Amino acid sequence: MAASQLPIEALPAWALLNDVEFRSAEVRSIDGKGLGLVAKNDIPGVSDDASSTAAIIRIPRELVLSAEAVEAYAKVDQNFRQLLEVAGHQSTRGDILLYLLAHLILSRRSSPGNKGCASTPWTEYIKFLPRSISVPTMWTSDEREFLQGTSLESSVNAKLSVLSREYDELSEKASALPFWNDLFGEPEMMEDWILADALYRSRCLELPHAGHAMVPGLDMANHSPNYLARYDETPDGDVVLLPSSESGVSSGEEITISYGEAKSAAEMLFSYGFIDQESAVKELALHLDALPDDPLGKAKLHIYKGPRTVQLSLTEGNFYWHSPLLYLLILNEEDGLAFRVVQDTSGGRELRLLWQDEDVTGRTGEFESLIQDHPLCQIFKLRAVAVLEERVSSQLDRITTEISYGATEQSQAANQPRVECMLAAEKLRDLEAQILQGAAAALENEKARLLLDARVVTYLGSMEDTQNEQASNLASNEDDEFS
Repeated sequence: MAASQLPIEALPAWALLNDVEFRSAEVRSIDGKGLGLVAKNDIPGVSDDASSTAAIIRIPRELVLSAEAVEAYAKVDQNFRQLLEVAGHQSTRGDILLYLLAHLILSRRSSPGNKGCASTPWTEYIKFLPRSISVPTMWTSDEREFLQGTSLESSVNAKLSVLSREYDELSEKASALPFWNDLFGEPEMMEDWILADALYRSRCLELPHAGHAMVPGLDMANHSPNYLARYDETPDGDVVLLPSSESGVSSGEEITISYGEAKSAAEMLFSYGFIDQESAVKELALHLDALPDDPLGKAKLHIYKGPRTVQLSLTEGNFYWHSPLLYLLILNEEDGLAFRVVQDTSGGRELRLLWQDEDVTGRTGEFESLIQDHPLCQIFKLRAVAVLEERVSSQLDRITTEISYGATEQSQAANQPRVECMLAAEKLRDLEAQILQGAAAALENEKARLLLDARVVTYLGSMEDTQNEQASNLASNEDDEFS
Protein backbone atom coordinates (compact mmCIF):
# COMPACT_ATOMS: atom_id res chain seq x y z
CA MET A 1 0.00 0.00 0.00
CA ALA A 2 1.08 3.55 -0.65
CA ALA A 3 2.09 6.10 1.97
CA SER A 4 -0.27 8.85 3.13
CA GLN A 5 -2.06 10.72 0.35
CA LEU A 6 -1.44 14.23 1.74
CA PRO A 7 1.94 15.63 2.83
CA ILE A 8 2.17 16.32 6.55
CA GLU A 9 3.15 19.92 5.70
CA ALA A 10 -0.52 20.48 4.82
CA LEU A 11 -1.73 19.46 8.31
CA PRO A 12 -1.52 22.99 9.83
CA ALA A 13 -3.93 24.26 7.17
CA TRP A 14 -6.36 21.44 7.96
CA ALA A 15 -6.03 22.18 11.67
CA LEU A 16 -6.72 25.88 11.18
CA LEU A 17 -9.79 25.14 9.08
CA ASN A 18 -11.19 22.76 11.73
CA ASP A 19 -10.31 24.73 14.91
CA VAL A 20 -7.62 22.29 16.08
CA GLU A 21 -5.13 24.28 18.14
CA PHE A 22 -1.51 23.17 17.98
CA ARG A 23 -0.51 25.75 20.60
CA SER A 24 2.93 24.51 21.62
CA ALA A 25 3.56 21.55 19.35
CA GLU A 26 3.87 20.60 15.71
CA VAL A 27 3.99 17.33 13.80
CA ARG A 28 7.44 16.41 12.44
CA SER A 29 9.30 13.35 11.22
CA ILE A 30 11.11 11.55 14.06
CA ASP A 31 14.10 9.35 13.25
CA GLY A 32 13.09 5.71 13.47
CA LYS A 33 9.51 6.50 14.47
CA GLY A 34 7.83 8.14 11.53
CA LEU A 35 5.74 11.13 12.56
CA GLY A 36 5.55 12.56 16.08
CA LEU A 37 4.76 15.65 18.12
CA VAL A 38 7.60 18.08 18.84
CA ALA A 39 7.58 21.12 21.13
CA LYS A 40 7.64 24.42 19.21
CA ASN A 41 8.89 26.26 22.30
CA ASP A 42 9.75 25.61 25.93
CA ILE A 43 6.70 24.26 27.74
CA PRO A 44 6.64 24.82 31.51
CA GLY A 45 5.81 21.92 33.81
CA VAL A 46 2.45 21.81 35.55
CA SER A 47 0.69 19.86 38.29
CA ASP A 48 -1.81 17.06 37.65
CA ASP A 49 -4.76 19.39 38.27
CA ALA A 50 -3.63 21.92 35.64
CA SER A 51 -6.41 23.60 33.70
CA SER A 52 -6.86 23.35 29.96
CA THR A 53 -5.24 26.77 29.60
CA ALA A 54 -1.93 24.88 29.76
CA ALA A 55 -2.95 22.68 26.84
CA ILE A 56 -0.22 21.83 24.34
CA ILE A 57 -2.87 21.01 21.75
CA ARG A 58 -6.66 21.23 21.87
CA ILE A 59 -9.10 19.25 19.68
CA PRO A 60 -12.79 20.23 19.48
CA ARG A 61 -15.32 17.69 20.66
CA GLU A 62 -16.90 17.64 17.18
CA LEU A 63 -13.75 16.03 15.73
CA VAL A 64 -13.45 13.21 18.28
CA LEU A 65 -14.36 9.95 16.55
CA SER A 66 -16.43 8.12 19.18
CA ALA A 67 -19.62 6.04 19.22
CA GLU A 68 -21.54 9.30 19.63
CA ALA A 69 -19.85 10.80 16.55
CA VAL A 70 -20.71 7.75 14.45
CA GLU A 71 -24.38 8.08 15.40
CA ALA A 72 -24.31 11.78 14.55
CA TYR A 73 -22.80 11.08 11.13
CA ALA A 74 -25.50 8.50 10.39
CA LYS A 75 -28.10 11.23 10.79
CA VAL A 76 -26.62 13.32 7.96
CA ASP A 77 -25.60 10.57 5.53
CA GLN A 78 -28.24 8.22 4.21
CA ASN A 79 -25.88 5.65 2.70
CA PHE A 80 -23.92 5.33 5.93
CA ARG A 81 -27.10 5.18 8.01
CA GLN A 82 -28.28 2.20 5.97
CA LEU A 83 -24.97 0.40 6.47
CA LEU A 84 -24.98 1.13 10.21
CA GLU A 85 -28.55 -0.15 10.54
CA VAL A 86 -27.78 -3.54 8.96
CA ALA A 87 -24.22 -4.08 10.24
CA GLY A 88 -23.63 -1.76 13.19
CA HIS A 89 -24.71 -1.19 16.80
CA GLN A 90 -22.78 -4.24 18.08
CA SER A 91 -19.72 -2.54 19.57
CA THR A 92 -17.94 0.82 19.60
CA ARG A 93 -15.08 -0.77 17.67
CA GLY A 94 -17.39 -2.12 14.98
CA ASP A 95 -19.19 1.20 14.49
CA ILE A 96 -15.96 3.19 14.28
CA LEU A 97 -14.55 0.67 11.79
CA LEU A 98 -17.61 1.19 9.57
CA TYR A 99 -17.02 4.95 9.74
CA LEU A 100 -13.33 4.55 8.87
CA LEU A 101 -14.23 2.22 6.01
CA ALA A 102 -16.61 4.79 4.52
CA HIS A 103 -13.96 7.52 4.73
CA LEU A 104 -11.19 5.33 3.36
CA ILE A 105 -13.46 4.86 0.34
CA LEU A 106 -13.97 8.62 0.13
CA SER A 107 -10.22 9.22 0.33
CA ARG A 108 -9.62 6.82 -2.57
CA ARG A 109 -12.17 8.40 -4.91
CA SER A 110 -11.10 11.44 -6.87
CA SER A 111 -14.45 12.26 -8.50
CA PRO A 112 -16.70 14.16 -6.05
CA GLY A 113 -19.78 13.12 -8.02
CA ASN A 114 -19.12 9.43 -7.28
CA LYS A 115 -18.40 9.68 -3.59
CA GLY A 116 -21.88 8.87 -2.35
CA CYS A 117 -21.08 9.72 1.31
CA ALA A 118 -21.04 13.07 3.07
CA SER A 119 -17.61 14.57 3.73
CA THR A 120 -16.43 15.46 7.24
CA PRO A 121 -13.10 16.77 8.59
CA TRP A 122 -12.09 13.11 8.87
CA THR A 123 -12.45 12.73 5.10
CA GLU A 124 -9.34 14.86 4.69
CA TYR A 125 -7.60 13.94 7.93
CA ILE A 126 -7.52 10.27 7.03
CA LYS A 127 -5.40 11.23 4.02
CA PHE A 128 -2.60 12.26 6.40
CA LEU A 129 -2.54 8.78 7.95
CA PRO A 130 -0.28 6.05 6.54
CA ARG A 131 -1.75 3.44 4.22
CA SER A 132 0.69 0.83 5.48
CA ILE A 133 0.96 0.25 9.23
CA SER A 134 3.57 -1.99 10.81
CA VAL A 135 1.14 -4.05 12.91
CA PRO A 136 1.52 -7.77 12.05
CA THR A 137 -1.98 -8.06 10.56
CA MET A 138 -0.64 -5.89 7.73
CA TRP A 139 2.54 -7.89 7.25
CA THR A 140 2.86 -10.15 4.23
CA SER A 141 2.62 -13.92 4.71
CA ASP A 142 6.42 -14.15 4.30
CA GLU A 143 6.91 -11.51 7.01
CA ARG A 144 4.54 -13.30 9.38
CA GLU A 145 6.68 -16.44 9.04
CA PHE A 146 9.26 -14.71 11.23
CA LEU A 147 6.78 -14.81 14.14
CA GLN A 148 7.09 -18.61 14.23
CA GLY A 149 7.25 -19.88 17.81
CA THR A 150 6.24 -16.54 19.38
CA SER A 151 3.00 -15.91 21.22
CA LEU A 152 1.91 -13.75 18.28
CA GLU A 153 2.03 -16.58 15.75
CA SER A 154 -1.41 -17.95 16.64
CA SER A 155 -2.78 -14.55 17.74
CA VAL A 156 -2.14 -12.89 14.38
CA ASN A 157 -3.53 -15.84 12.41
CA ALA A 158 -6.63 -15.83 14.62
CA LYS A 159 -7.05 -12.07 14.18
CA LEU A 160 -6.79 -12.33 10.40
CA SER A 161 -9.42 -15.09 10.44
CA VAL A 162 -11.71 -12.87 12.50
CA LEU A 163 -11.20 -9.93 10.13
CA SER A 164 -11.95 -12.13 7.13
CA ARG A 165 -15.10 -13.45 8.78
CA GLU A 166 -16.18 -9.92 9.77
CA TYR A 167 -15.69 -8.72 6.22
CA ASP A 168 -17.66 -11.64 4.76
CA GLU A 169 -20.54 -11.01 7.18
CA LEU A 170 -20.42 -7.29 6.39
CA SER A 171 -20.51 -7.98 2.65
CA GLU A 172 -23.49 -10.28 3.08
CA LYS A 173 -25.42 -7.78 5.21
CA ALA A 174 -24.66 -4.96 2.75
CA SER A 175 -25.65 -7.01 -0.32
CA ALA A 176 -29.21 -5.65 -0.15
CA LEU A 177 -27.92 -2.04 -0.26
CA PRO A 178 -27.14 -1.11 -3.91
CA PHE A 179 -24.54 1.54 -3.07
CA TRP A 180 -22.56 -0.72 -0.74
CA ASN A 181 -23.08 -3.92 -2.71
CA ASP A 182 -21.27 -2.35 -5.67
CA LEU A 183 -18.40 -1.22 -3.46
CA PHE A 184 -17.90 -4.58 -1.79
CA GLY A 185 -17.19 -6.02 -5.21
CA GLU A 186 -13.98 -3.95 -5.35
CA PRO A 187 -10.78 -5.84 -4.38
CA GLU A 188 -9.53 -2.90 -2.30
CA MET A 189 -12.39 -3.21 0.18
CA MET A 190 -10.94 -6.15 2.12
CA GLU A 191 -7.64 -4.29 2.34
CA ASP A 192 -9.53 -1.21 3.56
CA TRP A 193 -11.19 -3.29 6.30
CA ILE A 194 -7.82 -4.62 7.51
CA LEU A 195 -6.42 -1.08 7.38
CA ALA A 196 -9.40 0.31 9.31
CA ASP A 197 -8.81 -2.26 12.04
CA ALA A 198 -5.09 -1.44 12.14
CA LEU A 199 -5.82 2.30 12.38
CA TYR A 200 -8.28 1.72 15.19
CA ARG A 201 -5.98 -0.53 17.24
CA SER A 202 -2.91 1.65 16.81
CA ARG A 203 -4.61 5.04 17.33
CA CYS A 204 -7.60 4.44 19.58
CA LEU A 205 -7.47 5.62 23.19
CA GLU A 206 -9.89 5.71 26.11
CA LEU A 207 -11.24 9.09 27.15
CA PRO A 208 -12.77 9.70 30.60
CA HIS A 209 -16.24 10.51 29.22
CA ALA A 210 -16.35 9.67 25.50
CA GLY A 211 -14.87 6.20 26.07
CA HIS A 212 -12.95 4.50 23.27
CA ALA A 213 -12.28 7.08 20.58
CA MET A 214 -9.83 8.34 17.96
CA VAL A 215 -8.61 11.91 18.27
CA PRO A 216 -7.07 13.62 15.22
CA GLY A 217 -3.80 15.36 15.99
CA LEU A 218 -3.40 13.73 19.37
CA ASP A 219 -2.93 10.37 17.60
CA MET A 220 0.34 11.71 16.20
CA ALA A 221 1.96 11.47 19.66
CA ASN A 222 4.37 8.56 20.09
CA HIS A 223 4.75 6.32 23.13
CA SER A 224 7.40 6.42 25.82
CA PRO A 225 7.47 4.89 29.32
CA ASN A 226 8.98 8.24 30.35
CA TYR A 227 6.14 10.18 28.77
CA LEU A 228 6.05 13.97 28.93
CA ALA A 229 2.35 14.59 28.36
CA ARG A 230 -1.10 13.21 29.20
CA TYR A 231 -4.50 13.69 27.58
CA ASP A 232 -7.80 14.65 29.16
CA GLU A 233 -11.29 15.93 28.37
CA THR A 234 -12.52 19.40 29.27
CA PRO A 235 -16.02 19.92 30.76
CA ASP A 236 -17.32 20.83 27.29
CA GLY A 237 -15.94 17.63 25.73
CA ASP A 238 -12.87 19.02 23.97
CA VAL A 239 -9.70 16.89 24.21
CA VAL A 240 -6.49 18.48 25.45
CA LEU A 241 -2.88 17.36 25.69
CA LEU A 242 -1.27 18.59 28.89
CA PRO A 243 2.35 18.47 30.09
CA SER A 244 2.79 15.79 32.75
CA SER A 245 6.33 16.54 33.81
CA GLU A 246 7.08 19.12 36.49
CA SER A 247 10.25 19.99 34.59
CA GLY A 248 8.25 20.68 31.44
CA VAL A 249 9.32 20.09 27.85
CA SER A 250 12.21 21.81 26.08
CA SER A 251 11.85 23.40 22.67
CA GLY A 252 12.53 20.82 19.93
CA GLU A 253 11.98 17.89 22.31
CA GLU A 254 9.56 15.13 21.32
CA ILE A 255 6.30 15.18 23.27
CA THR A 256 5.34 11.61 24.17
CA ILE A 257 2.41 9.94 25.89
CA SER A 258 1.91 6.47 27.39
CA TYR A 259 0.16 3.75 25.40
CA GLY A 260 0.07 1.60 28.53
CA GLU A 261 2.66 0.96 31.22
CA ALA A 262 2.14 -2.80 31.67
CA LYS A 263 1.90 -4.06 28.09
CA SER A 264 4.13 -6.91 26.97
CA ALA A 265 6.34 -6.79 23.89
CA ALA A 266 3.82 -8.96 22.01
CA GLU A 267 0.94 -6.63 22.93
CA MET A 268 2.86 -3.55 21.79
CA LEU A 269 3.85 -5.15 18.49
CA PHE A 270 0.35 -6.52 17.89
CA SER A 271 -1.49 -3.25 18.55
CA TYR A 272 1.05 -0.56 17.67
CA GLY A 273 3.58 -2.17 15.37
CA PHE A 274 6.71 -1.71 17.49
CA ILE A 275 8.43 -3.03 20.61
CA ASP A 276 9.24 -0.60 23.40
CA GLN A 277 12.99 -0.99 23.89
CA GLU A 278 12.82 0.83 27.26
CA SER A 279 10.12 -1.37 28.79
CA ALA A 280 11.00 -3.60 31.71
CA VAL A 281 7.88 -5.75 31.24
CA LYS A 282 8.75 -9.39 30.54
CA GLU A 283 5.49 -11.22 29.95
CA LEU A 284 3.90 -13.48 27.39
CA ALA A 285 0.62 -15.33 27.03
CA LEU A 286 0.63 -18.92 25.77
CA HIS A 287 -2.46 -20.50 24.21
CA LEU A 288 -3.89 -23.52 26.02
CA ASP A 289 -6.00 -26.32 24.62
CA ALA A 290 -7.76 -29.32 26.12
CA LEU A 291 -5.48 -32.13 27.21
CA PRO A 292 -5.10 -35.02 24.74
CA ASP A 293 -7.59 -37.86 25.28
CA ASP A 294 -9.58 -35.83 27.84
CA PRO A 295 -13.22 -36.91 27.28
CA LEU A 296 -14.40 -33.72 29.01
CA GLY A 297 -12.04 -31.44 27.05
CA LYS A 298 -14.57 -29.98 24.62
CA ALA A 299 -17.11 -29.41 27.39
CA LYS A 300 -14.51 -27.58 29.51
CA LEU A 301 -13.57 -25.23 26.68
CA HIS A 302 -17.23 -24.66 25.86
CA ILE A 303 -18.23 -23.66 29.36
CA TYR A 304 -15.11 -21.60 30.18
CA LYS A 305 -15.62 -17.98 29.08
CA GLY A 306 -12.22 -16.49 29.92
CA PRO A 307 -9.05 -16.28 27.82
CA ARG A 308 -7.65 -19.68 26.84
CA THR A 309 -4.16 -18.72 27.88
CA VAL A 310 -1.58 -18.94 30.60
CA GLN A 311 0.21 -15.71 31.50
CA LEU A 312 3.96 -16.03 32.16
CA SER A 313 6.01 -13.21 33.66
CA LEU A 314 9.51 -12.58 34.94
CA THR A 315 9.71 -9.80 37.53
CA GLU A 316 13.01 -8.91 39.17
CA GLY A 317 14.31 -12.42 38.58
CA ASN A 318 11.20 -14.13 39.95
CA PHE A 319 8.87 -16.22 37.79
CA TYR A 320 5.08 -16.08 38.04
CA TRP A 321 2.32 -17.78 36.10
CA HIS A 322 -1.44 -17.32 36.10
CA SER A 323 -4.14 -19.35 34.34
CA PRO A 324 -7.62 -20.01 35.74
CA LEU A 325 -8.26 -22.31 32.76
CA LEU A 326 -5.31 -24.62 33.49
CA TYR A 327 -6.75 -25.67 36.85
CA LEU A 328 -10.01 -26.62 35.13
CA LEU A 329 -8.20 -28.56 32.39
CA ILE A 330 -6.31 -30.85 34.80
CA LEU A 331 -9.39 -31.99 36.76
CA ASN A 332 -11.50 -35.05 35.89
CA GLU A 333 -14.52 -37.01 37.03
CA GLU A 334 -12.53 -39.07 39.57
CA ASP A 335 -11.59 -35.77 41.27
CA GLY A 336 -15.22 -34.66 41.59
CA LEU A 337 -15.75 -32.71 38.34
CA ALA A 338 -18.96 -33.36 36.45
CA PHE A 339 -21.13 -31.91 33.69
CA ARG A 340 -24.91 -31.98 33.55
CA VAL A 341 -27.32 -31.01 30.81
CA VAL A 342 -30.42 -29.39 32.30
CA GLN A 343 -33.58 -27.98 30.79
CA ASP A 344 -34.26 -24.29 31.35
CA THR A 345 -37.65 -22.62 31.83
CA SER A 346 -38.03 -21.96 28.10
CA GLY A 347 -37.57 -25.60 27.19
CA GLY A 348 -33.99 -25.22 25.97
CA ARG A 349 -31.04 -27.25 27.21
CA GLU A 350 -28.13 -25.81 29.15
CA LEU A 351 -24.74 -27.25 30.13
CA ARG A 352 -23.90 -26.95 33.83
CA LEU A 353 -20.59 -27.60 35.60
CA LEU A 354 -20.40 -29.25 39.03
CA TRP A 355 -17.48 -29.53 41.44
CA GLN A 356 -17.91 -31.77 44.47
CA ASP A 357 -21.68 -31.84 43.68
CA GLU A 358 -21.86 -28.03 43.82
CA ASP A 359 -22.95 -26.06 40.73
CA VAL A 360 -20.00 -23.81 39.80
CA THR A 361 -21.03 -22.91 36.24
CA GLY A 362 -20.58 -19.22 36.98
CA ARG A 363 -17.22 -19.77 38.67
CA THR A 364 -15.17 -21.52 35.99
CA GLY A 365 -12.32 -19.08 36.50
CA GLU A 366 -12.03 -19.79 40.24
CA PHE A 367 -10.73 -23.35 40.34
CA GLU A 368 -7.42 -22.35 41.87
CA SER A 369 -9.36 -21.32 44.99
CA LEU A 370 -12.04 -24.02 44.67
CA ILE A 371 -9.43 -26.79 45.03
CA GLN A 372 -7.71 -25.30 48.09
CA ASP A 373 -9.64 -27.35 50.65
CA HIS A 374 -9.49 -30.58 48.66
CA PRO A 375 -7.25 -33.35 50.13
CA LEU A 376 -5.55 -33.69 46.74
CA CYS A 377 -4.87 -29.96 46.31
CA GLN A 378 -1.09 -30.44 46.06
CA ILE A 379 -1.58 -33.23 43.54
CA PHE A 380 -3.73 -30.91 41.40
CA LYS A 381 -1.02 -28.25 41.57
CA LEU A 382 1.59 -30.83 40.56
CA ARG A 383 -0.54 -31.77 37.55
CA ALA A 384 -0.90 -28.13 36.54
CA VAL A 385 2.84 -27.51 36.83
CA ALA A 386 3.65 -30.68 34.84
CA VAL A 387 1.23 -29.70 32.03
CA LEU A 388 2.57 -26.16 31.96
CA GLU A 389 6.18 -27.39 31.94
CA GLU A 390 5.43 -29.49 28.86
CA ARG A 391 3.67 -26.54 27.17
CA VAL A 392 6.61 -24.23 27.87
CA SER A 393 9.11 -26.83 26.63
CA SER A 394 7.29 -27.29 23.32
CA GLN A 395 7.04 -23.51 22.81
CA LEU A 396 10.72 -23.09 23.62
CA ASP A 397 11.64 -25.75 21.05
CA ARG A 398 9.65 -23.89 18.38
CA ILE A 399 10.92 -20.42 19.18
CA THR A 400 14.58 -21.48 19.20
CA THR A 401 14.31 -23.09 15.76
CA GLU A 402 16.60 -21.27 13.35
CA ILE A 403 14.93 -18.86 10.91
CA SER A 404 16.77 -17.36 7.96
CA TYR A 405 16.52 -13.58 7.94
CA GLY A 406 17.59 -13.30 4.30
CA ALA A 407 17.49 -9.56 3.61
CA THR A 408 19.79 -6.92 5.12
CA GLU A 409 19.44 -3.22 5.76
CA GLN A 410 21.87 -2.50 2.92
CA SER A 411 20.08 -4.45 0.24
CA GLN A 412 16.55 -5.67 -0.02
CA ALA A 413 15.11 -7.14 -3.19
CA ALA A 414 11.62 -6.27 -4.33
CA ASN A 415 8.85 -8.21 -2.60
CA GLN A 416 11.25 -9.45 0.05
CA PRO A 417 10.29 -9.19 3.74
CA ARG A 418 10.78 -5.68 5.10
CA VAL A 419 13.77 -5.17 7.37
CA GLU A 420 11.70 -3.47 10.09
CA CYS A 421 9.38 -6.49 10.27
CA MET A 422 12.26 -8.95 10.52
CA LEU A 423 13.98 -6.90 13.24
CA ALA A 424 10.76 -6.59 15.26
CA ALA A 425 10.11 -10.34 14.99
CA GLU A 426 13.71 -11.14 15.93
CA LYS A 427 13.48 -8.89 18.98
CA LEU A 428 10.21 -10.50 20.04
CA ARG A 429 11.66 -14.00 19.62
CA ASP A 430 14.69 -13.09 21.75
CA LEU A 431 12.57 -11.57 24.54
CA GLU A 432 10.10 -14.44 24.65
CA ALA A 433 12.88 -17.06 24.50
CA GLN A 434 14.37 -15.47 27.63
CA ILE A 435 11.00 -15.67 29.41
CA LEU A 436 10.45 -19.28 28.35
CA GLN A 437 13.94 -20.31 29.48
CA GLY A 438 13.35 -18.67 32.85
CA ALA A 439 9.93 -20.32 33.07
CA ALA A 440 11.31 -23.77 32.25
CA ALA A 441 13.90 -23.54 35.03
CA ALA A 442 11.39 -22.19 37.56
CA LEU A 443 8.78 -24.84 36.74
CA GLU A 444 11.34 -27.62 37.12
CA ASN A 445 12.15 -26.30 40.61
CA GLU A 446 8.45 -25.93 41.47
CA LYS A 447 7.77 -29.51 40.37
CA ALA A 448 10.69 -30.80 42.42
CA ARG A 449 9.37 -28.93 45.47
CA LEU A 450 5.88 -30.36 45.05
CA LEU A 451 7.27 -33.89 44.68
CA LEU A 452 8.80 -33.51 48.16
CA ASP A 453 5.50 -32.49 49.73
CA ALA A 454 4.41 -35.10 52.30
CA ARG A 455 0.87 -35.34 50.90
CA VAL A 456 2.20 -35.83 47.38
CA VAL A 457 4.69 -38.47 48.53
CA THR A 458 1.93 -40.35 50.37
CA TYR A 459 -0.43 -40.17 47.40
CA LEU A 460 2.16 -41.28 44.84
CA GLY A 461 3.23 -44.08 47.16
CA SER A 462 -0.33 -45.35 47.48
CA MET A 463 -0.73 -45.17 43.70
CA GLU A 464 2.46 -47.21 43.25
CA ASP A 465 1.23 -49.80 45.75
CA THR A 466 -2.07 -50.07 43.88
CA GLN A 467 -0.30 -50.53 40.56
CA ASN A 468 2.02 -53.17 42.01
CA GLU A 469 -0.96 -55.04 43.46
CA GLN A 470 -2.78 -54.94 40.13
CA ALA A 471 0.34 -56.17 38.32
CA SER A 472 0.72 -58.99 40.85
CA ASN A 473 -2.90 -60.06 40.43
CA LEU A 474 -2.52 -60.00 36.66
CA ALA A 475 0.59 -62.17 36.83
CA SER A 476 -1.16 -64.61 39.17
CA ASN A 477 -4.10 -64.90 36.79
CA GLU A 478 -1.76 -65.58 33.87
CA ASP A 479 0.00 -68.33 35.86
CA ASP A 480 -3.33 -69.97 36.63
CA GLU A 481 -4.35 -69.91 32.99
CA PHE A 482 -1.00 -71.43 31.92
CA SER A 483 -1.24 -74.22 34.41
